[in-house]
Amino acid sequence: MKKFNLKIFIALTAIISLVSCKKTLDSLLTNPNYPTPTSADVDLYINKVQLSFQKFFEHTNNYSGPLARMENWIGPLYRNAYSPSSFDEQWTDAYQNVINNANALIPLAESQNKFIQAGMAKTLKAYTLGTLVDNFNNIPNTESELGVANPNPKADAGATVYVTVQALLDDAILDFQKPGAAAVASDLFYGGKAANWIALAKTLKLKFYMQTRLVDNTANAKIKALIAENNLINTPAQDFVFKYATNNSTPDSRHPKYATDYLSTGGGGNYLSNYFMWAVAAQKYGGAVNLKGDPRLRFYFYREVLNYAAFNSQTCPCYINSQYNNSNFPAWYPPVPSQTPYCVVGSGYYGRDHGDNSGAPPDDTYRTAYGVYPVGGQFDANQGKPVTMTLGGGGAGISPIWLSSFTSFLEAEANLTLGITDAGDARTLLQSGINTSITKVTGFASTINVAVDTSYAPKAAQTQGYLDLVLGNYDAATTANAKLNVVMSEYYIALWGNGIEAYNNLRRTGMPLNLQPAVTVPNPGFFMRSFYYPSVYINRNLNAAPQKTPGDAVNKVFWDNNPDTFIK
Repeated sequence: MKKFNLKIFIALTAIISLVSCKKTLDSLLTNPNYPTPTSADVDLYINKVQLSFQKFFEHTNNYSGPLARMENWIGPLYRNAYSPSSFDEQWTDAYQNVINNANALIPLAESQNKFIQAGMAKTLKAYTLGTLVDNFNNIPNTESELGVANPNPKADAGATVYVTVQALLDDAILDFQKPGAAAVASDLFYGGKAANWIALAKTLKLKFYMQTRLVDNTANAKIKALIAENNLINTPAQDFVFKYATNNSTPDSRHPKYATDYLSTGGGGNYLSNYFMWAVAAQKYGGAVNLKGDPRLRFYFYREVLNYAAFNSQTCPCYINSQYNNSNFPAWYPPVPSQTPYCVVGSGYYGRDHGDNSGAPPDDTYRTAYGVYPVGGQFDANQGKPVTMTLGGGGAGISPIWLSSFTSFLEAEANLTLGITDAGDARTLLQSGINTSITKVTGFASTINVAVDTSYAPKAAQTQGYLDLVLGNYDAATTANAKLNVVMSEYYIALWGNGIEAYNNLRRTGMPLNLQPAVTVPNPGFFMRSFYYPSVYINRNLNAAPQKTPGDAVNKVFWDNNPDTFIK
């Protein structure tokens, strides 16, 4: 009989224990914060997709809005206003966060009968892909679906990606209609209401078909069918908006524009566009500000000053040079009807002109800030005081991604350009769009508990007076193109907070006409008809599409066949 060896026994016991321990530890290697796709919670996944989508929208908005003259565009030349790295966040938001997570979520959701979540992911992915095309034209799509199997995906033609977008929306609509779908625990937009998601998907189909109406002779019938079916975003209850809250740290849940405008040190942040403020406050009134004109004026903008008495050559040199009579325009500044503003708008409205790249003087406490709509700021009741960190609604604003008023204006465009009358005549649609926009904007303060001084709140007579003025201008227009300009100008004003559609509309229709030109140089070069490809794409993808040449007039997206000098 062999002698028992205690040392060997202990060693074997230790090895067995280690093996057993390793097996136990191996089962715990899955990080609960980063679950594998098969163990992921679909509702947590869709939450990630939605939050990433919100960031994608706002990052895209940051570059579209200034080109559309909604915010200050620095310039002074289009070719060097932005760099490829400017668009890195937008690209990363899209591919790494929205699309990648949507791709992982969709088969998992379908396997669990969570069809509404699958449809949501497809809808948000479709919007993201379509918007990437609208910004860059040819983009990776087919090969990008391969993930790590192909780290250098080739770009697909923009028109081909648009076909994918429409197919995704069709699939989403089917998902929303499937019986036995599991409940949705996390729907930040519609609270799990499949009918609203269907209306959104069909409205996005209409939007993307309207984008292609200049280059696709089959689009007319598709647009007509969608409008005739009338299952679109037609009521404010269906509005596609992202809602923000008031927490200012870890995480900051406020509207990002509020966060940059309403600072603890007092004073505004970014410059708003003088042209856009002028278009709302003064354009229809001979160029002079009318505080009792557009009912949305005091909700859109908050003035930190009510006049220019405190301005001097150090704080506001542009104002001193303009002599506040708007007569000191550069010699080459083109004449336009009711000549657009130069430096100041009037009545304390103070932003920056298109293309003004001069340094920022100490004018923080003079800059007009975002108002209560859509960023959750302060209502303008002639306070004339600098903004503060918690003023107004504390940032509980919205991102107006698609509103029912937008649908009315888009249908009016279809009526005037394609002769589609199923939704009614363009004049009635114009009136509906304006009414719906005014109602939403003027009622927004009450939804976030911002007090509106009744002395300055617009009355019914003011709204009616504004409608009469616009409809009178429409009736006086003698051509379909002139009528379309009235429609697109009102669409432009209703888009406040959404520069993405304003930029698309501008490239598609060239309207509003007579936009403020760049003010610091007589020739800013060709208007940016698409963006540079992001540096994260060009530098890391061996098969990336060729980078665009700065200032090249051919940098148009596939649906833009307008002349090179269409927009200044």
